[in-house]
Amino acid sequence: MAWDILSVCGWPIAGSRNDHQTPPQQAPPRVTLVQEQSGVDGAFLLAMLLTNHLKRSGDNRVLLFAAHHNVAHYTAACQKLTFNTASAIQSGQLRIVDVLAAVYGGATDGPALLQLISDRVAEADPTSNTLIIVDDLTCLGAMMGGGSGENAVIDFVERFLLPLHPAAAHCVLKVNVSECYERLCTFLADLADVIVGLGPLPSGASHELDGILTVYRRQSTSYPLLGALREPAKTLLYKVHDRLVRTYVPGEVGIKNL
Repeated sequence: MAWDILSVCGWPIAGSRNDHQTPPQQAPPRVTLVQEQSGVDGAFLLAMLLTNHLKRSGDNRVLLFAAHHNVAHYTAACQKLTFNTASAIQSGQLRIVDVLAAVYGGATDGPALLQLISDRVAEADPTSNTLIIVDDLTCLGAMMGGGSGENAVIDFVERFLLPLHPAAAHCVLKVNVSECYERLCTFLADLADVIVGLGPLPSGASHELDGILTVYRRQSTSYPLLGALREPAKTLLYKVHDRLVRTYVPGEVGIKNL
């Protein structure tokens, strides 16, 4: 049984019957947090979110800050998902900021990186529906240097994410959930409408599967105190192929209970 990862994460699928007129309860989440453990890479999910958002409407925009992978990695991933990145970049639909290149170009300290990102966000078209993707915040913390890297990233999120530019309706943040960034991950989890956890298989490496995906979605409610509660977690097993991602329900026929 195949489940679509994006729909499980709460994102409307481009071309679906509910795509053109999305009711409020089916609107994309405001903030999505992707938490990856060591041994897995969540870049495939970011590429899927990116291409899906641009395919949904010609007015949609994506602004990607690439600190973990470079620009070539994402353009190649989108090409495999049958999306023409060259055309999107030329038209302004897709903008990729190579943070590593900016660091080597001279923006080496925390304030300079923050100013770079703020300037790029301010350039977004206020009439467009812009998705901002940051891959990843823990890499930014390392670039900011010093023993207070985690504090610098938290301060960065508070100044960048909370007063987000009106043109940016949605934001996707990716982090590595290592123990040294436990406080950062806890802080981001409180902000996120959807938390997507990516982890390796407990049984070890497998040719059939790449890992486990667990989604925690905030409950939709008109009561503010209940808004912090999460729906029951949804767990899928996944395998990243060259041009698609297959998902499986744990325990189904042909897939071992892991």
